[in-house]
This record gives sequence, C-alpha cells and structure tokens, in this order.
Amino acid sequence: MRGSSELADPPDEQPLQLQQLGDGDGLQRRPDHSGDVAAMAWCDARLPATAANVAAAVVGVAIAWSLLYVNVQSAELMTVPGGSLSSIFMLYVTGTVAGKLIYEIVGLPPRFGMLLAGIALQNAGLYTVSGWCSHLVSFIREVSLAVTLINGGLELDANQLRRLRGVVARLTLLPCLAEAATVGVAAHLILPGFSWQWSLILGFTLSAVSPAILVPGLFQLKRLGYGEVKGVNTLLIAASSLDNIVSICAFRIILGVLFQTGSLTSKIIQGLIDVSVGTVLGVVWGFFLIFVPPSPWAKIYKNQKIENTDKSQRLDRSITAKRSFLLGAGGFLAMTGSRWCGYPVAGPLACIISAFVAGTGWRWRLKMQNHNNSAISVDENSDDEDQCRGKPVEKVFEYAWTGLQPSVFAFLGTDIKFELLKSFDMVLVGLLVLTLGIAVRMIVTTCSVLGSGFSRKEIIFVNISWLPKATIQAILAPFALNIARELGTPEDAECGTRLVTIAVISILLTAPIGAIGIKLFGPRLLPRAN
Repeated sequence: MRGSSELADPPDEQPLQLQQLGDGDGLQRRPDHSGDVAAMAWCDARLPATAANVAAAVVGVAIAWSLLYVNVQSAELMTVPGGSLSSIFMLYVTGTVAGKLIYEIVGLPPRFGMLLAGIALQNAGLYTVSGWCSHLVSFIREVSLAVTLINGGLELDANQLRRLRGVVARLTLLPCLAEAATVGVAAHLILPGFSWQWSLILGFTLSAVSPAILVPGLFQLKRLGYGEVKGVNTLLIAASSLDNIVSICAFRIILGVLFQTGSLTSKIIQGLIDVSVGTVLGVVWGFFLIFVPPSPWAKIYKNQKIENTDKSQRLDRSITAKRSFLLGAGGFLAMTGSRWCGYPVAGPLACIISAFVAGTGWRWRLKMQNHNNSAISVDENSDDEDQCRGKPVEKVFEYAWTGLQPSVFAFLGTDIKFELLKSFDMVLVGLLVLTLGIAVRMIVTTCSVLGSGFSRKEIIFVNISWLPKATIQAILAPFALNIARELGTPEDAECGTRLVTIAVISILLTAPIGAIGIKLFGPRLLPRAN
C-alpha cells in the first residue's frame, strides 16, 4: 500500500524517484547515490530542462492563439484589446500564469492569483465580452460548476455521511439561517432605504458558502490524508452543497415576493418541488450509472485473466471513459435542463446526488466482486485503495477541474469592478454588515458541531472553511440587480446596486482569507490518516 502523500499527486507531478524505473515508455532512469534521478544528457540538466519547459508553454500558447486567429472569421473578435475571444483567451492564459507565480513565489493557493488576474484585466479595461461570447462564458461557468459538484459528490463517503447525518443537517441549516437573519436585521437598520425584503435578499445572498473555493481546498487536504479520520471533508462538502441549495431557494422566494411574481405559498411550493425533483433525478440517474455501462468483469467481455494484460487495461480505461462521460454530460444536462424547465435549484442538487450514488455504487460493486470472486480482478497490480474508492472516475474529474480552474476564478474576478467601491461610506457600511453576519455565523457553526465528536482544532477548521464567499454571490447579486432594473422602481435599482457592492466586498474579503486559511491551517488543525 502506498503512502497517502504518494497518492496525492498525479504521476506527472510526482518526483521521478517515486515512479517506477521502467515507465512502459522504454526509458530507463538511473538514480544517483543521493536518491535523485541522474540526468542522461545535457538537455536533462536543470537549466536546459527549465528553459525547455518554459518554451513548451510559450509555443503552446502561441499555437492556440494562431489557431484562433486563423480560423475565426470575425477579426473584431480577435482584436487586442476589445475583442471578445481575445479577452477570454488572455484571461485564461493570464489566470494560469498568475496562479502558478503566486504559488511558486508567495506560496498562496493558485486560485488567489487567478482571481487577481481577472480583477486586474477587468479594471484595466482589457476584458470586454459581448454577444455570443458572453454565452460562451456562461457555458464555461456552468460546466465548471457541474464539474465542481460532481467532484464533491464523488468525494462523499457514505459511511461517514451516515454517521454525521445529524451534524450535516445542523451545519446546513443553522449557520445559513442565522447569518441571513443577522445580515437582514443589520441591513434594515443601517442601510438607508433597505426594506425587509431587500435586507433578507442581501442576507441569503451573503449566507452561501462558495463550493468553488471550499471543495478544491478540501480535495488537496483529502489527497494528503487530512480530515479523513473523523470525516471532516465529507461533512463540509455535503453541508456546503446543501447550504447553497437553502440560500438559493430562500433568495428566489423572497425576490419573487418582492416583485410579485407569485404568492408566498406558490414560491415555497416551488422551492420544495425544486428540491424534490433534484433529489429524485439525482438518485435515479446515479442508480442507472451503477449498472450502465457494464462493469469490467461482465461476461460479455471475453478472455478475462487475472494478470494485468494490455487488453484488461484498455477495457478498464474504456469503461472509465464511458462512466465519466455519462456522469459529466448527465450532470451538465441536469443543470441546464432544469433551469430551462423552470427548476433551477434541481440541477445542482441532482448533479451532486447522482455523483454520490454512482460513486458509492461503483465502489460497493467492486468490493463485492473482489470479495466473492477473487479470481477475477480489474487490475490486480493496482492499489487496493484506488479500486475500493473508485479512483479512475475521480481522477478524470480532477484533471477536468485542473483545466477549468483558471477560467473559473479568473471569470469570477471579472465580476469585481472597482467602480462599485467608489463610495467609501458604502464600503464601511458593507464591511460592518458583513462582519456582523460572519461573527454570528461562526458562533452558530461552533454550536452546530459541538457534541459531534470533533476536537477543538477540528471545530476551528470548520469555522475557517465556512468563511469563503464567491460563486453564489457572483451569481445571485447581479441577478437581483437585473430583476430590480427590469421590474422595480428606481429605489429598487439603487438597492440592487448596493447589494452588488456588498457582495463584491464579501468576495474580496472572504475568498482569499478562506482559500489561504484552508491551505495553511488544514495540516495544522486536522489529524492525518495513516
């Protein structure tokens, strides 16, 4: 059994001495006396290899740009600055480079550098997207959110979730409602012209935890073995996803009441229908994927052998690809299709539930197969933990998230415009409202997990993880402003503008603090599994 630290990184990111001397590519790497791999030629030395690595990145970017420039018919889309496609391209490249630099030089999470890149390009006037390219940005965001939720569902541990079901429910509801109520009361008393409806809309906008910040940080800790002893990762992933559902449902209900798009009763019923549809759809789709496509040991596959042959490896990769495609495409269809049908909350819920059900079913079937028929094994030489935990599909979505991550956080940065922060008084008031809400949230969060078997250090980490706000705020705040401008009065539009300003402040303040806190304090506060 390999150590957890060795399992933490994909093979291309591990030191060569941790890999087999024969990789199957015909190359032999000779270790020197210090344990490092000795370079075989001058081009493998540190300086030439570094230069070659940089050259590969530069040439790759140049080829991608040239492909776009040559094949895009509209020259306006590729104009620098001002072109929509060129803006998206520069945002992705800049976000990737900024994330790499801030991690290598400062040691901060790459997501923070990507966020800063988006903020810089937006406020420097170098990011301009319009027309169908704005729909492309929305598409990328939807795909990224689907991948994030699927990752979260695959990482959930059924046994830990069963054991922690009571604290998951408390952590989902109590901190969210407490922060929303606190922000609502504070906003109504402090902000001029804020009705109770607008105050509660602001409260539920700020009460949602960002899965885009939380889940990737937990993935990194989970791969290193932190938080697995008592199921802290499972608790936070499950509760954060359900926390978002509660915030979005309450937001939609109160916004609908404010602009009279339906009675309060109809909005509550709509929210319950959303949750029910998402739950049923997720369970049905996840259960379907447990058996479709058939498992590698199904009798339709001929010449099954115990040893790890090339044919068995190809079969394993083929089934992993099919499962990954169906799970990813189905989750994305659930998100976009549910919104098209008028049930926007159902999609994200179905996404994470289907991933959880399918992943749990795959691991259970593999465990039963290996237990009942040890003569048939998908890959006898692979790690037992990889098999029992369904790692192949998880790794596919981890790699997908790695590719999407720069666009997610860079796009999020483009939503932060400094012109919204020109009013110094508004910034101070927003900070006061936000601080009050976070303080109450931390108190209620602590009370929610007390008596659940967690140590004091683990409770502190739960509070740190419950800080970041980004994705949901960036979605809900502009949506409320657009509705206010279309259906409301000038006073409503002003309230919507203030709501967006406070949401921007919450992102700028809590997103980096939460991301850095999870990375720095996770290894210090969480016990490490053997």
